[in-house]
Amino acid sequence: MKTCLLFSIFMASLLSCTVTSEDAFKKAAICEGDAFSIDDSKYKIILVIGQSNTHQGLGLDPNIDIPLKGVVQLGRFEERDMQLVDATEPLDHHTVKANRIGFALTFANLFKQELLAPEDALIIVPCGHSGTGFEDNMWNKGDTLYNDAVNRVNHLLKNYRGSKLQAILWHQGERDINNKNYENALTAFVEDIRTDLNQPNVPFILGGMVPYWVNQRFSRRKHQAIIAGIKNNVCYTAYADPTSPFRIEKKDNSKDAVHYDAAGQREMGLRYFQEYLKLIESN
Repeated sequence: MKTCLLFSIFMASLLSCTVTSEDAFKKAAICEGDAFSIDDSKYKIILVIGQSNTHQGLGLDPNIDIPLKGVVQLGRFEERDMQLVDATEPLDHHTVKANRIGFALTFANLFKQELLAPEDALIIVPCGHSGTGFEDNMWNKGDTLYNDAVNRVNHLLKNYRGSKLQAILWHQGERDINNKNYENALTAFVEDIRTDLNQPNVPFILGGMVPYWVNQRFSRRKHQAIIAGIKNNVCYTAYADPTSPFRIEKKDNSKDAVHYDAAGQREMGLRYFQEYLKLIESN
């Protein structure tokens, strides 16, 4: 047991308490320092990072998956690179695939609708890459994908006056199932990327892997618990839980079992946003 400052997502006040394994998933760590809040910056930036479940949900619907006015993305390919372009699905992640979506657009549309003034813009920075992690030296500080994400956000902060990073949305873990150092690597990653973006308290939300796929093996369930538990040890972090308030499933869970489909991605986008609201409202 360890004593620490915690807050319950159901309470507004800070408590001094003792954490046990039984309540580990109900509490979240709090650090000293200024809490994050939505300010009057003109350009709000959302960084989306991780592996394929950031963007490969099959079933894009052009009648549903549409950005609201003012929701754009930082382009990646050819003449779009480093330019603000429409946030049309599929977004410009590293390993973009036709007819597939992620959770970011749902999150961004909710953010724009609920939290921003009509004249404000929200910029998605898509940086997901299939099959990548820490063990293969892609997301550690100084690695290729890490540097790409940091450079893109810093480009916006430098070139768009009045811009500010509002959230980091992370979805990764499948590649590192057998990485025994995963918890340490992930914790260091959160701290490193916040430092390199000069925003130590920016909300960082981690998403859970597909429940059906996770439940096939004990090692995956253990890994999911590590991802969910980061919020107990790192300040201003949260977990988008794919099992609550209901378990996200597909018509055929065994088909492309490791990936959410488009409907699951939209639901995850909602859950990321709900966790974001809890973070900013509780601080």
